[in-house]
Amino acid sequence: MKTTSQILGSLVLGGATVLAQAPATPVTMNNESHFERLTYLRHMRVFEARIAPGESTGDYLQDHDVMSIAFGDTTLRSRKVGQDWEAPRTRAAWSAEATAYTDAPVTHRVENTGTTPLRMFLVENLRDRGWTMPAALTAPGTTLRQEARSFAVYDIRLDAATPRTNHVHQNPSLIFVVSGVVQVQGGGGESEFQLEQPGRWFPSSGPDQPHTLSVVGDNAHAMCVEAR
Repeated sequence: MKTTSQILGSLVLGGATVLAQAPATPVTMNNESHFERLTYLRHMRVFEARIAPGESTGDYLQDHDVMSIAFGDTTLRSRKVGQDWEAPRTRAAWSAEATAYTDAPVTHRVENTGTTPLRMFLVENLRDRGWTMPAALTAPGTTLRQEARSFAVYDIRLDAATPRTNHVHQNPSLIFVVSGVVQVQGGGGESEFQLEQPGRWFPSSGPDQPHTLSVVGDNAHAMCVEAR
């Protein structure tokens, strides 16, 4: 017959075994150290990735569609869990690339194989289905650059001929400067502010947050990513 101490010891050991066998919670961009969450609006989350040359992230899970935008020319490679590294590839500065992870989740890591720090915006669409397909935004100086099932990307170019543009987005969006200086004025009469450096950004929650963009100086180039 087992003593009380023996029974308690068995319970402790059994509990330790269960804990050891419990699957670990997958790491996501939310808790991988190379990613910083910048904003979270409705079904859109935005992260900034920073990876030093020769460094890689840990393994992390991506399970929703992502649009990534490279800040500068970048060379990188990735490796899915249990597989070999893919061949390095180069992303041009301010290139935008959509990846469909919803319904096809991937756990992988990314390595910066270039010689300069890697910086990227990653715009995540948290919809599991039912992506919207509104008509493309029509506004001065604004052109549709590319679109996918869950994103639309716009180029915004302002100069003396087109010094300002008004935007009303149907979905949450991220607007950021590529070159030049852009002044932003909210449609509700909010205070003006300037985006003065490449990569400076602001979010729009949707139709309740119209805004006007104006060039400061000779010309400016901005981009907008809309999470549909």
